Amino acid sequence: EEDRRYESGAFRRIVRREYRPHLVMAIAIPVFFELTGMIVVTLFTPLLFYTIGFTSQKAILGSIITDVVSLVSIAVAAVAVDRVGRRSLFMVGRAILLACLVAMAWIFGAQLGTDGEKAMPRPYAVAVVALVCLFTAGFGVSWGPLKWIIPSEIYPLEVRSAGQGMSEAISLALTFVQTQSFLNMLCSFKYGAFAYNAGWVVVMTAFIFFFLPETKGVPIESLREVWARHWY
Repeated sequence: EEDRRYESGAFRRIVRREYRPHLVMAIAIPVFFELTGMIVVTLFTPLLFYTIGFTSQKAILGSIITDVVSLVSIAVAAVAVDRVGRRSLFMVGRAILLACLVAMAWIFGAQLGTDGEKAMPRPYAVAVVALVCLFTAGFGVSWGPLKWIIPSEIYPLEVRSAGQGMSEAISLALTFVQTQSFLNMLCSFKYGAFAYNAGWVVVMTAFIFFFLPETKGVPIESLREVWARHWY
């Protein structure tokens, strides 16, 4: 049996029925990572702040602040991930991301209108900056680091190279698609763009809750036992 696992390439092995959960994770995790909206928020933060009424200089400064928040939150995640567990961090991040996206959708819809031409009052603009920072922090303690940690843990050695390779290829492809389409989406859907990402946060939370096993403190060689006990 051990020889049969290694008799073909990793990509051929990962499509076998016995590795179906790992194949699902290799596809789902990068897809959901991209659909949180963090990639486009990160890349277009200055434009987002400029849209709500800040000057170019202040918009760039706001982007720097969110980068600092991201760095601090990732450091917090590095300390907490082996104490509270992967699934718990996902759930905490889910609550923060969902609340921020819904709040931003409401503010943009109520204060800018559907045409985007109405100026946003300064208190609401400041609230958007705070929400973006909170969103960045929520992402930094959950999907940001866990997108890299989970794929390094959940695959058995014989399919790990294929699983991680697929995850990164899908993530990079979706990053390209989103960066090319986000501005058109924002112009077309306005506040609906944030509601779109909020909907995906709900879907990915359900996926993590039902499908992802907890791997906190589990040695790599014991992953087969973890999956054997998991319903999926």
